[in-house]
Amino acid sequence: MPHAFLEWLDENQQVQRLEIIDKVFVGRSCTGIDSQKRILVNNAQVSRDHAVISRRAKKLKIKDMSKNGTWVNGIRLAAGASSDLADEDVISVGGISITVYAQSGDAVTQERAILTEGTMVTPTEIVVTNVVADVREFTTFSQTHGSAEVYALMKEVFDAFSSIVVRFKGTIKDYAGDAVFAFWDHHVEPVSPQAVLACQAALQQDQALGEIRSRLSGKNVAAAKLEMGWGITTGKVTLSHYGSRAADLALVGDCTNLAFRLSGIANKDLADKIIICSQTADLVRDDFSLQDLGTIPIKGRKGQEQVFGLKKP
Repeated sequence: MPHAFLEWLDENQQVQRLEIIDKVFVGRSCTGIDSQKRILVNNAQVSRDHAVISRRAKKLKIKDMSKNGTWVNGIRLAAGASSDLADEDVISVGGISITVYAQSGDAVTQERAILTEGTMVTPTEIVVTNVVADVREFTTFSQTHGSAEVYALMKEVFDAFSSIVVRFKGTIKDYAGDAVFAFWDHHVEPVSPQAVLACQAALQQDQALGEIRSRLSGKNVAAAKLEMGWGITTGKVTLSHYGSRAADLALVGDCTNLAFRLSGIANKDLADKIIICSQTADLVRDDFSLQDLGTIPIKGRKGQEQVFGLKKP
């Protein structure tokens, strides 16, 4: 892949190109980095060292190191995560779009002033669809199986579920001992396609769990008894950070709390494996078969919630 390069419009709307020799750093200052290996973005929401694009052998990768997020083809990378890059992928950082060309091109660079102010971490209110996949009775499950068996099984599950989230254009938020939490960013208004992708991902995760159990049958005694439940909700959250680490991304909102609650009762108190809220149901009812489960009380919440079971189309 000789002479792979990046192309973008600078603040004067002039086309800029930068060859990817080994690494290209994107940020507000990128202190100590040679001018031919950096793209400076004069935006207070861009971290001083926001992301790095690397080239090794025939592969291009980008790693997020920011506090306010990096997008590839409109999909937010999980904080601190890496992603492969392909020809004509578009990286979005602080209001600029950088196109990846993995074939050839002339490198053109432009020296820019270095900014040293702190990154402005801006709480942003957005609409998301949350998907929480939770292991049933994980405490008991861990007590009755060896830690090595539990780890090996959960690694299989987490790896498979993560790949599915990426395939359906979602973002992994957290891994817990017994749960995988992902979200789909709608931006400011709820839109059906994002909720549909989230539901498709949950259905694929359920299918993948069955395949994992079958594949590990006889090899991992913990696999046969592993059961999970899914909670899916849509609503407004505030996206920001707690703490000083870039990985401390926070999604704060009632719908996120509800997703965890629903995942806890799915395939347990309710027979359905995948439980969705009424807001999500309104967005996806034309694409999936839904079973109205009525209004139910949710532990720790006032009033009752109308919920639905999600079925395959």
